[in-house]
Amino acid sequence: PPRPPGSGSALAQLTVRSRYGELGGRFTALPFSGTEANWVADVFQKQGVGVSTLFGANATEANVRAGCRARKIVHLACHGLADERWGNFFGALALAPGRTGDAADDGFLTSNEIQQLDLRGCELAILSACETNYGPEQRGEGVWGLSRGFLVAGARRVVASNWLVDDEAAASLVSYFAGGVAPAEKEGRTADYAAALHAAKRWVRQQDKWQAPYYWATFVLVGPP
Repeated sequence: PPRPPGSGSALAQLTVRSRYGELGGRFTALPFSGTEANWVADVFQKQGVGVSTLFGANATEANVRAGCRARKIVHLACHGLADERWGNFFGALALAPGRTGDAADDGFLTSNEIQQLDLRGCELAILSACETNYGPEQRGEGVWGLSRGFLVAGARRVVASNWLVDDEAAASLVSYFAGGVAPAEKEGRTADYAAALHAAKRWVRQQDKWQAPYYWATFVLVGPP
């Protein structure tokens, strides 16, 4: 993708944190992100599948980076940030801030940092955040979204969003989707991820308050079914 301007420009000297601070300030609360994480963990645990979770202040870049290693399924429920300029170079997942002064643990897992994760052996990454499959399009390359970074890092497939997500609807959809995947994990077989996502979308669509495509159509499966 296009690179940001050279080191002599003001833009190049901005950290990701200061850049998003200037663009919008504080993030809105995501009250259902924790609920979603608990729901997803509970679904797998009931099937006897081991789960490791990171909540709140513990969900730092450093801890996520370490926790992703050797995981078959990775689930992230947080804010997603996309920036069409410079090939989504400043796209990021907003996590908890870690070590002060450490750019690799500043709370923003950027597109570049995502590509450096160790996701070898990861069959599925679930990105329950806004615009994680959104970005500038390049002919012959496709979309430069955060989802692409997870594929580059080794994930076999990614569930990601094409536009903004509703916090509550996303939590319900993702947990229902996890319910369709967990039995296959228990039995040691490959899940039908496409069918599980389709079923989750249908369930969300059947709820009166979420019938509009905005609530259920944003999530897509990138990779083999």
